[in-house]
Amino acid sequence: MSNNLSIIGAGAWGSALAIALSGKFDTIYLHAHTKQESNSLKPQHHALPKPYTDNIEIVHGYEALSQCRNILIATPSYAFSEVLQILKPLLNSKHQIAWATKGFDTHAHCFLYQSFERILPDYHGCVLSGPSFAFEVASNKPTALVSASKDKKTREHWANIIRTQTLRAYTNKDIVGVEIGGSVKNILAIAAGIASGLGYGINTQAALITRGLAEMTRLGKAMNANSSTFVGLSGLGDLVLTCSDDLSRNRRFGKELANDHSVENALINVGATVEGLNTLDLILSIATEQKIEMPICEQVYYVTQGKISPTEAVNHLMSREQIDE
Repeated sequence: MSNNLSIIGAGAWGSALAIALSGKFDTIYLHAHTKQESNSLKPQHHALPKPYTDNIEIVHGYEALSQCRNILIATPSYAFSEVLQILKPLLNSKHQIAWATKGFDTHAHCFLYQSFERILPDYHGCVLSGPSFAFEVASNKPTALVSASKDKKTREHWANIIRTQTLRAYTNKDIVGVEIGGSVKNILAIAAGIASGLGYGINTQAALITRGLAEMTRLGKAMNANSSTFVGLSGLGDLVLTCSDDLSRNRRFGKELANDHSVENALINVGATVEGLNTLDLILSIATEQKIEMPICEQVYYVTQGKISPTEAVNHLMSREQIDE
């Protein structure tokens, strides 16, 4: 196979990765969901600061997979299983597969790696995660990521694949912890956006990040993840990033809710997938099964369900019974 790469998903994240990695490959095939989407993307993704390089070929369909050893999935989490099912009959033993998708498989009610193992049991999966806004990755701003897989060779392979002068990858075998961090931080970013939209300050944001990290870690430990993962790039690093800047669509969504917009109108105003909203039900159901308290995530859920106002959610959190840190 030639030195090519297939990226499944031509949204902002998939497009940013294609631009950032374009210097390492002869051709990068960027797979759009529809032919109409593939035609509309050229010459530049509307959310990114730079046009596609000449060796990025925007395609519709999967014929290019036969020209690529490495396949990187960058679709929204709700499409993950569907993509794997499409890929399954097209793969051979030489293919290496990773995903840069954050969230849970909301259709199968499980982690993405569990869906991967169920659908593609003969392959070693790998998740790429960490604090990384698509806009900055496409702008070649220095960024550090995590390559997580149960298989040592696989995680090292993908760490090398995504390494450039501006992308650095660390390896981690704790794929469960990395996926929990990449999912829960989106919900906490909604909470941070709500607080910002209500006019609260940096003190509030720091409290949300710190106590949110405690919720993330509690859930992770109950799921046999490594506690140290949550103070790393895919945990604390991604949490700080997503809660702190309006490049985060989850944070922007929270601000829209704080401004008395309905969930539907808030999604329209954000204009992009809000992964935190998609994973709320599943995260809280797992927390309930594991008997884990996640009060911040719980209040975000109540706000999105219209059961309480954003102000009432903050008041509830501040009036909870005093406990040890």
